[in-house]
Amino acid sequence: MRKVKLRTIYPLTENLLEQLAAKDKTTYLHSLHVAEVASLLAREMGFVGEERALYEAGLLHDIGKLYVPQELLFTRRVFSSIERLEMQKHVSYTYAILTYHNYPHTLAEICFQHHERLDGSGYPRGLRGEAITLEGRILAVADVFAALISPRPYRGALSPRQAVEILHQEVLRGRLAMEVVAALVRKLDECCVLCGKHE
Repeated sequence: MRKVKLRTIYPLTENLLEQLAAKDKTTYLHSLHVAEVASLLAREMGFVGEERALYEAGLLHDIGKLYVPQELLFTRRVFSSIERLEMQKHVSYTYAILTYHNYPHTLAEICFQHHERLDGSGYPRGLRGEAITLEGRILAVADVFAALISPRPYRGALSPRQAVEILHQEVLRGRLAMEVVAALVRKLDECCVLCGKHE
């Protein structure tokens, strides 16, 4: 795999990502894409001071998948309810890894929130509204977008326009932050390039 130049803050991050790449190349590449998109969205929204933290959080948000069984990571079928709960544990694993390695609490918390949703339907804590930080909201949108436009074992990649339509639906359902999705739409072409995809 080609060596990627990372803008990491913490030296351990590269080592953790190397472990992730060895186990699951798809999640590794997804993490690189999420990091780039999240930091771009922070800049676009005027939160320049948050850019580096969001980049690092994007790199690390799925690091807990190191502890998810490989048969779940690579399955091509719909998860059973038990399997879905097992996969969802990756968020808690991520938080535990970052806490164990003494990453800042604020960084671990951003990662912990990337599957939370504004209407309380997310996991692992079912946070709602203002309980989800701005950084958590940005990371959630970057995560969903990067996942949608990339192929997965169980489906092909969606087009950027299809991905944006899904993001808009999630905003209408009260799940994702409207202002973050609006920022992504303004920077759609750049986000696509960062994810290795072109319109």
